[in-house]
Amino acid sequence: MEVGARALDVLPLLQERVAALTGGRDRRGGPIVWFPANSRRDRVAPDDYRRLMHYLISIPNGSVRTHGFTILIDMRGSAWAAIKPILKILQEHFSSSVHQALVVKPDNFWQKQRTTIGSHKYKFETTMISLEALPKVIDSSQLTPDLDGTLQYDHAQWIDLRLALEDLMWQAGELLDRLDDLQEDVARADFADDVTGARRAIDAHADISKRLAKVPVDELEAQGERVLQRLEAAEAVCSEASGSGGESAFHCGSPSAVRSQLSAVRSAHAHAHKLWQHKKMQLDQCFQLRLFEQDCEKMLEWIVNHRTAFLSTYVEIGRSCTAAKRLQEEHARFAAACTGGGRPSVARVTAAARRLADKRHYAEAQITSLAHRLERAYKQLSAGLEERSAVLSLSVVFHHKAEAYASAVGGWGAQCAVALQLATGQGSAPCNDPRALEQHAQRHRQLYEHMCQAYTEVHSTSKKLLYQLDHLVQVCHQTDPADLQKDGTVSSAGSSGGDPAADYSSGANHVLAVIHQILGHHRALEARYHQARLKLHQRLALLLYKEDCRQVLDWLTNHGEVFLQKNTGIGRNLHKARVYQKSHEHFENVAQNTYTNAEKLLSAAEELARSGECDPEEVLGVARELEAHVAAFAARVDRRRRRLDLAVLLYTHEKELLQWLETLRSGGGVCPADDSPEAARRALEQCAQHRGASLDACAATIAQGEALLQDLRLELY
Repeated sequence: MEVGARALDVLPLLQERVAALTGGRDRRGGPIVWFPANSRRDRVAPDDYRRLMHYLISIPNGSVRTHGFTILIDMRGSAWAAIKPILKILQEHFSSSVHQALVVKPDNFWQKQRTTIGSHKYKFETTMISLEALPKVIDSSQLTPDLDGTLQYDHAQWIDLRLALEDLMWQAGELLDRLDDLQEDVARADFADDVTGARRAIDAHADISKRLAKVPVDELEAQGERVLQRLEAAEAVCSEASGSGGESAFHCGSPSAVRSQLSAVRSAHAHAHKLWQHKKMQLDQCFQLRLFEQDCEKMLEWIVNHRTAFLSTYVEIGRSCTAAKRLQEEHARFAAACTGGGRPSVARVTAAARRLADKRHYAEAQITSLAHRLERAYKQLSAGLEERSAVLSLSVVFHHKAEAYASAVGGWGAQCAVALQLATGQGSAPCNDPRALEQHAQRHRQLYEHMCQAYTEVHSTSKKLLYQLDHLVQVCHQTDPADLQKDGTVSSAGSSGGDPAADYSSGANHVLAVIHQILGHHRALEARYHQARLKLHQRLALLLYKEDCRQVLDWLTNHGEVFLQKNTGIGRNLHKARVYQKSHEHFENVAQNTYTNAEKLLSAAEELARSGECDPEEVLGVARELEAHVAAFAARVDRRRRRLDLAVLLYTHEKELLQWLETLRSGGGVCPADDSPEAARRALEQCAQHRGASLDACAATIAQGEALLQDLRLELY
């Protein structure tokens, strides 16, 4: 099929009735192309036949063409020479589409003979047939009256309908091209970079809407309806006359194809309008985006200006409590002005960003990013304001506590001097009452705790202040410059513009100087406190040492000796021996605390003797007596533990020997694996080995028992 074949291209040939597509079909269902009898065939050029056949065979749909065409040539009134060009064109160009060629016989008998001989050289079946025999191949209902058939076919009407149909389809194609161009114009609309350009883009897009409204889709649909009515009416008449379906009886055109083309035009028009609407929404959103960006730029400029004013004095913390309070009040007024003027505006811009995002804005990610950048910039300014508020609050507390500590240093020094006098007796007699001395030591410890608490509060506040000051500097210097302006650039006024270390040092040097002064006072007070505490504890240790030694000796007498006297047995069997053993282990664990206390007392005695605060002979004499009692008691405990361990071992071996003997008595000894002499010899060797091992175990058990008896005799004497 030639591309773009139309009836206008072969209209003269159609009007001369060179060939026609009547809508008839052969008995296979293949469409019939009819070459009616025509006396002017010799004037038709072969290329005209080719173009006409290309056009005609392109009209039926694909399902009909698959059956192959039947070419019906009416040769009556023509010579074979006029028919031969038609068959040649069919052979050369359409052999794959032609199923058969039927040539209606001429009346002349000799002419019939010659044509029959020439018909054997074609690829498709070529048959000479008489008009009377034609209904055997093609039903008369599929033949026109010219061939004695009943098929109603109006060639002029067919041409008129084809011209109208093809004109309609051509106009539909033109409209589809126009709609494609409009869609391309819609797609080419660019997004402007500023508010003015966005307005111009909206106006230009409105012009496209006017062009789209001028597309005559309604007129084309009206024309299509008229063509469809004519086409369907012609099909109905033909179908009624022939008694078969319209599709098989009329090949002028397919109403479904017309409807499909009209539907394509309607769909393309609707799609173009939809694209226009979508693009309009995007351009409106672009305009909204540029307005939003403009608001963000103004807010970022406001933030930069206030940030610059803030950074000019942000590390000042004051040199005294009064100065710190004054700075705190000034900062509170500045922060209130920033919060009251900036927060509502930022909230308004971010709310607008949320509204645009909720409406599925095409630049939702960009809007969200810009809104987040604005929020970050404002939050960074707010964070700096909050950090400085915290720094100034800590500065007020720090200076207040430092000044309070400095004023209390004199009183704490006097109390340390009184404690030292009670411990050493300098200027008066020392305290000899342990209870009174312990109360003095408790009050002295409370004094130290109070001093340390005051120093700790000053020091911890200074650490918090320095940390908060460092955090303030870091927060102010960690600001992302890209957050301060939309285009990612920032002026020197918008950045911190300083050295973080220098900014931190300018505020921290004063704090460190105050801390060093407080630390000097605290170290001097600590030295005096520890001197007095040491003397008090040495004096108290001397008085309490004898009391501690007496308590250890009382435990040895009242508990340890009593336990050893009551528990002298070793048990008559393994179970009883293990019970005694466990009891003794528990006692040793309890006695270990006493040993530990005694060791501590001995060490304390040496320390007291070296200190010179008490009589060395007295302290060391008590320590030697304590050491002797503890050593003698520990030796007795160890002997009993060894005796119980030996008893448990003896009873355990006895039980094992009895179990082995019982095994031998019950026949559990060694038995030969079979009746061979070799097996008996191996069994005898095993018995000898078992006998030797048993005798050795018995001897070892007897030795253990004799050793235990010897130890018991020594204990009695």
